[in-house]
Amino acid sequence: MIDLPETDRRGILAGFAALLGAAALPIEALAAPAGKTTPFLPAPRFALLSSVADTMLPVTDTPGALAAQVPVRLDAMLKNWAASATRAEILAALDRIDASAKAAKGRSFAALSAKERETVLRAHDAAALKPTAPLDANKAGFLQTGTVPTDAGYKRLKELVIGLYYYSPTGSEHELVYDHVPGPYQASVKLTPKSRPFLGLGPF
Repeated sequence: MIDLPETDRRGILAGFAALLGAAALPIEALAAPAGKTTPFLPAPRFALLSSVADTMLPVTDTPGALAAQVPVRLDAMLKNWAASATRAEILAALDRIDASAKAAKGRSFAALSAKERETVLRAHDAAALKPTAPLDANKAGFLQTGTVPTDAGYKRLKELVIGLYYYSPTGSEHELVYDHVPGPYQASVKLTPKSRPFLGLGPF
């Protein structure tokens, strides 16, 4: 299991706090809930969240979002740390994905096949992230680009899913390379199709 340095953890938590509309988050916020906990989302919405997360980050040659317990982690963050406005924004974003599925396929998103989900979410993603105006640089936050998207709630949901995956033990161990003590300076690092991104600074 990869143990992130405290400085990295603080930066990550600050980013998630911004996404959740929270003033601060404890270190435990990134951990999977221990033992039996009461979910925040009702079963149909949790199934929708799980389907969306699994479609965004499916199993490939590495584990996907479900193996990393992303839905469980995000559910706990919504329950324990998210501002009420953030909860409403993310739930509305999930409902819009479901509405897109029903409009396109006549069934809820969770009821679609994996291929159908991918088709629906790709179209929804393109429409939701279509830029509408430049983003005020003073208001830019964690993982934000230079434009305001059509659906800010969907963008926040996607950022949380991806962030929780890559900073989970499963995501960081299987998708990223962690070099606890970087070696000597390397002017050029050879990349191959099997190269993974570095969790921290990487070679320098």
